[in-house]
Amino acid sequence: MKVQTAICAVFAGPCWAENIACDMDGIALAFAIDRNQFVAPASPDEPPRRKVTMVSMGDAQFPAEPFLIGKTRGFWAEGWSGSDVIFVMQPDGSATYTDTRRDTRLTGHCEVRQ
Repeated sequence: MKVQTAICAVFAGPCWAENIACDMDGIALAFAIDRNQFVAPASPDEPPRRKVTMVSMGDAQFPAEPFLIGKTRGFWAEGWSGSDVIFVMQPDGSATYTDTRRDTRLTGHCEVRQ
């Protein structure tokens, strides 16, 4: 993803980004998690890091806040009309996408591509 390359270029040091590609009930979903965004600040004077990724879903793209909880990956985003969009990928690759306002729930499978 171009976003991953741009994020990695901003930070000096190794880039630990993962590209994630999913098939969610026949809809392609992709995003990157830059692990550098989760590293603690090197100095107390350093401003907090904003965690952000661009999600591609079908023909749409939107910004989201990625998260890592152990080996579980995912993101949260503000959806249309104030809804919450939550995506969770389990370590085995199974995934769910939920949009609370639209009452949409998709399931699928993802792969991590380095």
